[in-house]
Amino acid sequence: MKLFRIKNKLNLLLLMLVCCSMVACVQRDVNLKAKALSDTIIVGKSVKVRLTLEGIDSDIFKGRDTKSSDGFFGDYHQNHDFRTFVREVPKELGKNVLGPYTIKMMDREFVSNKVIVEVIEQPEESFEIKMPKEGRVGEEITIKLSGSLNGSLTAKLKENEIFKVNARSIRTSVVNGVHNTVWEFSVKLKKKGVFEMNRSTFVNLPDQIKIKPVRFEVK
Repeated sequence: MKLFRIKNKLNLLLLMLVCCSMVACVQRDVNLKAKALSDTIIVGKSVKVRLTLEGIDSDIFKGRDTKSSDGFFGDYHQNHDFRTFVREVPKELGKNVLGPYTIKMMDREFVSNKVIVEVIEQPEESFEIKMPKEGRVGEEITIKLSGSLNGSLTAKLKENEIFKVNARSIRTSVVNGVHNTVWEFSVKLKKKGVFEMNRSTFVNLPDQIKIKPVRFEVK
């Protein structure tokens, strides 16, 4: 948390220095506004806060394709507004108040509004295994693992004495930050018996992912 605060202060100091070096004059009210890019985050995750300094009159970006030479403002200069981002890692569960953020320049102090971000526990996420209930030694079958989660991951199927993995593919669609993913594994059966596919059959799965076991028979 201290590291993020230090970075935030450095960013704001750089913003102040850049603005003070502009060939600019304030012809209207200048306001500093803060907005969290997400109202809810999972505990331990960071949230981006956009800071917009509205009302600065400057020609510093003319002839530069409206991009900052040092990358600090990036592409976030439009009309009389300058925007940048800071990151915060609120760790208290429930509602967290961030800010206000302050910039002092041109003998003035600009204070932003506060923003509220709710921190929630990592929700449990259920994944489903789809596969034939039986097969024969030497046969190739398809095993599918599907589910939704707030982020991407790369699931793998462990090779063992029951089957050999021949191929793997993945399909993902993202809607409102939720990754809907289907992994398909083509495996060749190589041992007779009744077996169970469960969470331990896969690797690279986060702790919150739960999988309902599936039993199958190889004849």
